[in-house]
Amino acid sequence: MAADPHRDAETSERGAKSNDRSATSRRRLLTTTAVGSVSAFAGCAEMLAGDDDSTDRLRVMVWSGNYADRFEEGLVPQWESEHDVEIDLRRGWDEVLEDIRNAPADDPPFDVTVAEGNFYYYGRQDDLFEPIDVDNISNYDEIMDFFTEIRNPEYGMPVDGAPCTIIHRDDADVDPETWADLSSDAVQNSEGVGIDTGFWWYPMYAAAIGMDEEDGAGEIYDEDLHDDVLERIENWGVEEWASTGEHIWQAFENGVIDVAQWYYDQTAFDIDDYDGLSHTMPEQTTGWINNWCVVRGTEMQDEAEQFIDFLLDADVQSEWAQHHPMMFSNENIEYPAELEEDLPTTDEEARTVEFPDWSELAEYSDDLSDEFSRMQQQS
Repeated sequence: MAADPHRDAETSERGAKSNDRSATSRRRLLTTTAVGSVSAFAGCAEMLAGDDDSTDRLRVMVWSGNYADRFEEGLVPQWESEHDVEIDLRRGWDEVLEDIRNAPADDPPFDVTVAEGNFYYYGRQDDLFEPIDVDNISNYDEIMDFFTEIRNPEYGMPVDGAPCTIIHRDDADVDPETWADLSSDAVQNSEGVGIDTGFWWYPMYAAAIGMDEEDGAGEIYDEDLHDDVLERIENWGVEEWASTGEHIWQAFENGVIDVAQWYYDQTAFDIDDYDGLSHTMPEQTTGWINNWCVVRGTEMQDEAEQFIDFLLDADVQSEWAQHHPMMFSNENIEYPAELEEDLPTTDEEARTVEFPDWSELAEYSDDLSDEFSRMQQQS
């Protein structure tokens, strides 16, 4: 999955309008629940990444973990076999935006960066990305319209992401098919539920979708309904507040939970490693998508745009999907047979995924994050 882009701790889409640097910093405060050890690892990886002064090497920041592993094994060789520019791959997490902020405006730490919705919103607030010349993006017209509607792609092209899915134990008396089913008697009478604590907004979006009082996850954008969303999660009977996929798998193996909210890209291929577990993709769900950005001050704008265009290519995305079970933005994507029923291949299907709108969510994110932390501490 992506980084842990909640409020970025003295580092870090209608809200966050203040020009006061301290106020902006507080809005970006990242909780450290999920990212402490990962940040340390990512920081070390950054220092060991290699020389920065070679003009024929494009420095590309990706998410640490299996995302980076699969990116390095699959995409980098394909790019380098077709282009003269080598890839200097960087691995990062919650420190990505702060690394750009702390660098001189004309000497960025990397040239291209991945940015989940939260990062993309706050990065644009601080002018951390260069505008992309759409005329240089030959694959732009093949992007499903929905992905360019939910976020303005002027500073970053939508490429890859994943919906949330429901993992469940086969021998338990539960068979959840929708997010509303997490509130069923069967689930409440089960061993318990596991949810993500790093990206606190995804369990909240899932709960809002299950409430079905507003269109999609509209409850998230109505402050009067926030208590109802939080109460819905509390009533799920959460027994595992996970910060990594490993925590979720271990909770199942230890008999702590029978059901979990998690991410398709970390589930679809990995679940075969565990006995007695299945997963179900709800017809209406939430999820994340990365916008790929050119970092401010880079001297490799043209190469960066070429690389992002490469990531948007239908053949590239189809090959990428063979190794990483993610959702992609090109309308001509061809998924492996085991993925094609779950992941959107048309604009209409893409619209069944509720992506957080940080221009709306930012206004409430501090309070919602605090309430989510309170629930976790009191459970």
